[in-house]
Amino acid sequence: MKKLLVLTSIYPGPDIPNSFTPVVHYFAKEWVASGVEVKVIHSIAYYPRVFYWISFFFSKLLSSIIGTNIPTKRLVRDHLYKYENVQVCRYPIFKLFPQYKFTEKNLIKQKLKIIRELKRDNFDPDYIVGHWWNPQLELMHMLKKELPETNSALIMHKDGVALEKSYKSKTTELFNSIDVFGYRSLPIKSRFESLFGPQKKSFLCYSGIPEEFTKHKISKNFSNKLNSFLYVGVMIKRKFPSEILDSLSEVYIDKSYKIEYIGEGYELKKIKNKITKNGLSESVALNGKVSRKIVWQKMLKSDCFVMISKNEAFGLVYLEAMAAGCITIASRNEGFDGVIKDGVNGFLCEAGNIKELSEIINKINALSIEEKKEISINAMNTARSLTNRKAAKKYLSSLK
Repeated sequence: MKKLLVLTSIYPGPDIPNSFTPVVHYFAKEWVASGVEVKVIHSIAYYPRVFYWISFFFSKLLSSIIGTNIPTKRLVRDHLYKYENVQVCRYPIFKLFPQYKFTEKNLIKQKLKIIRELKRDNFDPDYIVGHWWNPQLELMHMLKKELPETNSALIMHKDGVALEKSYKSKTTELFNSIDVFGYRSLPIKSRFESLFGPQKKSFLCYSGIPEEFTKHKISKNFSNKLNSFLYVGVMIKRKFPSEILDSLSEVYIDKSYKIEYIGEGYELKKIKNKITKNGLSESVALNGKVSRKIVWQKMLKSDCFVMISKNEAFGLVYLEAMAAGCITIASRNEGFDGVIKDGVNGFLCEAGNIKELSEIINKINALSIEEKKEISINAMNTARSLTNRKAAKKYLSSLK
């Protein structure tokens, strides 16, 4: 039986807000189900208390500006637990400021905790994989000295610009500890390699969706024009939720459309203002945060899913929308570029570009009903090839 040590900055737990991505857990859960022995080290960052006081009052505003979720709980105690059959060791690690590196002193403490846990459980990993380079890259460099025969893989969720600025001349030395590089999308891979050159071994680390999402018999009844649109995501600036409304208002001057927004965040105020100013109460529905089941039901009823965000690592919600047969519009040169082939199984738009989005919607509306159905079918076929099980299996085989 293979043993896999997973290092990550984000991982679900009973006291972790569900707004933080569970993507690493989706892989780990499938590996355990397939017979792999997995141990997760969750190096959750914690900050001075004043940070949490600020985030308590301004978390939505900060999330909108920074473009990521802001922690509001100060978790400082080590915690060992099982989460859906996955063994998790949460070891909080102190950091003075967000977006900064951890101190060498704290990293050494973290390494010693990990080594003690491995010895305590007699866990001799065949592979070490790290998600998010800070602090995983430095921790893996330290651990490789203790476990030189263990294969290592670092999964990049961003392009590496911040990594280069942080480590500078030390980058090459740290990279020598990594056997395989994984990239969460094709654009991340391209930008990373433009900075550091092609690596000795690499793969695209795509996520998957639950098998049940691909087993439904779905056939959309499109009309000449797209009638129903859907947005699902956090309402933050980098996702441009209100810009979608601007495009729809350009295309449908008579307001003959319906868009459902699912999600919460600071940008919701901007959307509400536009609804009031332009008299769109009949065309726009604000659902807030709802269950995954309700999201799926909305996807089944929608013609088109739209999210033209920037700095998107992957975007599982796109894949779920495709599985539901939605004609999906994602961002060019972002996380889903490479999965969506423009005009074949969906469409790509420059992030936040209102004019181009309007042109794409007009282009889709000009297609015949049969052409729309063909794109919908192609989208569902793409989703069937990227289930959790298939994605986890491909990930594991890429480590060898």
